[in-house]
Amino acid sequence: MSAEPLTLLLNLLAIAVVCFVLHNIAVSAFVTLLSTRFLKLQVKSRKITLWFLATLPWFSAFSTAAYFVYAANGLSPFESASSISHWHHIDSFSWLSWHGAVTACALGFLAYVISSRLLKLRAHQHEIKSLMALSRKLDNNSFEIDSNDAAAFTAGFISPKCFVTKGMREQISETEYHIVMQHELAHANKRDPFKKWLFALLAAFFIPNIKQRLVLHMTLAMEQDADNAVISNTTSSLDIAGTLVKVARLNATGITLKNTDMVANFGADVLEQRVYFLLGQLSLKPVNHLLMMLLAIAAFFLCLTSVDSIHHFIETFTSH
Repeated sequence: MSAEPLTLLLNLLAIAVVCFVLHNIAVSAFVTLLSTRFLKLQVKSRKITLWFLATLPWFSAFSTAAYFVYAANGLSPFESASSISHWHHIDSFSWLSWHGAVTACALGFLAYVISSRLLKLRAHQHEIKSLMALSRKLDNNSFEIDSNDAAAFTAGFISPKCFVTKGMREQISETEYHIVMQHELAHANKRDPFKKWLFALLAAFFIPNIKQRLVLHMTLAMEQDADNAVISNTTSSLDIAGTLVKVARLNATGITLKNTDMVANFGADVLEQRVYFLLGQLSLKPVNHLLMMLLAIAAFFLCLTSVDSIHHFIETFTSH
């Protein structure tokens, strides 16, 4: 029996939510057990791995739902026990069931997370406008803020800009200033504020502890990547490490902005690992891309083969 479009859509949402939760738990367990090993990965590989983990629940949810869309428009496998996967009662949906409750909660949580992130983005944009009014343009999209606080950072969602305070410039040498600004320009060129915001949005769908770990690892990777960009411009890694320690001390009181989720800065973020990295004390390895691809495929088939079992398990305690 073919399902009505709205009924099919709602059931697909329920399927997607089940798969999303399943892989959210799997990723959370993986991060809990192996997050310290992320530090042994090369910076580029680490960033790829973190994006992979943050998007895996979404990939699994949408790919599994897409499979059911394909199946619903072909030879329906939904009532066939021999199928690779099926979903009972695909032609019916009730909000007064666990299907409805799960879907409603998921949509509500999705709306809450997105709206809260957009409100923070709006507040951040207002902060940037206020800073621009207190700043004078230097060069290369860089601005000096008329403030005695010592801070240097990159901010801006669409068009990232580099900021340094007057207080910072007065307390560092020209060489140190050059290192700081090259670091911030690297953030701007890579659009790190936008990427940091997007990654934090994806991480917000995990429990707080896992979210914090993911964001911290991504922050470290972005900072090390910007440090690498400065090194590639023939600056000594020892000079960068020395500047980093000095700026971290000056920056101890924090930066001027409140919404730091969309800010990349040269300050004290993950200081110890960055210094070890600059001094060559860390032995970093690349990630196996083939293994990651196989894991994504395995995640897809795990959803397909387990979604019906989970469906039956839940219905032993609830009504469908």
